Amino acid sequence: MMHYLPTNHEVFNRYVELNISVWISLILLFLVSCQKEPASAPPMLVFQTDSGFVSKDTTLAIGQTIMVGIEAQGAGANITYFHIGWTTGQEQTLLDSGMNQPVLTYKIFITKTASETETWKFLVMDRKRNFNTIALTLTRSSSSQYGPILTYSDILLGAQANPDAGSFFSIRATHSYFQDEAYQHQDSIDLIYYFDQYDATLSSPAEADAPAIFSGPTGLANWTIKNETRYDTTEFAPSDFDLSADDSLILAAYEPVNLKRKAKFILPGMVISFRDPNGKLGLILVKEVIPGSAGQVLMDIKIQQ
Repeated sequence: MMHYLPTNHEVFNRYVELNISVWISLILLFLVSCQKEPASAPPMLVFQTDSGFVSKDTTLAIGQTIMVGIEAQGAGANITYFHIGWTTGQEQTLLDSGMNQPVLTYKIFITKTASETETWKFLVMDRKRNFNTIALTLTRSSSSQYGPILTYSDILLGAQANPDAGSFFSIRATHSYFQDEAYQHQDSIDLIYYFDQYDATLSSPAEADAPAIFSGPTGLANWTIKNETRYDTTEFAPSDFDLSADDSLILAAYEPVNLKRKAKFILPGMVISFRDPNGKLGLILVKEVIPGSAGQVLMDIKIQQ
């Protein structure tokens, strides 16, 4: 019996066909592996609609304060970025924060400025760079009038080592406390005064450096309620402060994006804008500063009623 032996030409052709088939399979496998992952959903972002929160466009009187809350949740990826923008024509950044968490809940007090309209925009982004935004617009009421204020004179606060005057102050109670007393009234403490290495400082329980100043068993690190007051220095003179009879000057001084967790290097004659933990706006006139950890500050306060 004779056996058929393929020619060299046939062997070569089969070799080529086999290699082409292998290369086609490899190319297809490469193309499949290089396909992009299906686009994932953006994070969920909504306004809180519980009682007390504003969740849609609204009209407000000048100086009126509202509470806005947002809830965000990643859709398969943690939230890594949160931004709050505020604009009356040119957008400004109020908050620009990184994070890494599956859920975000945030509450903010917003006080209506004198501008005709202002828009607040909230943005979250997840680890995969998917993002979502929501916004609300506040319009100034045509019947707006400036509101009444409360005035507190000669408020004396001691620095952290002052044995005669407390460092903690409650605006609502109009009372100052030493540290151990303040620990028992955490929910009402709005202002803190201390003297840092070189400067007199107004702060509040939520400020990052204050726990190192007020330590121990009743120190701020052990507080469960840490109210936050924010501050901004102004160009107003003491005479402007003295003449203000409503909240017009308070609102003129209010710049949301400039508010910081503490006012440093305070000196007599300075007028400081602030927003208290309840969203009320006010002004502080610094009347006297005695430097040092055993020193003190004397001030007047005007705040929205």
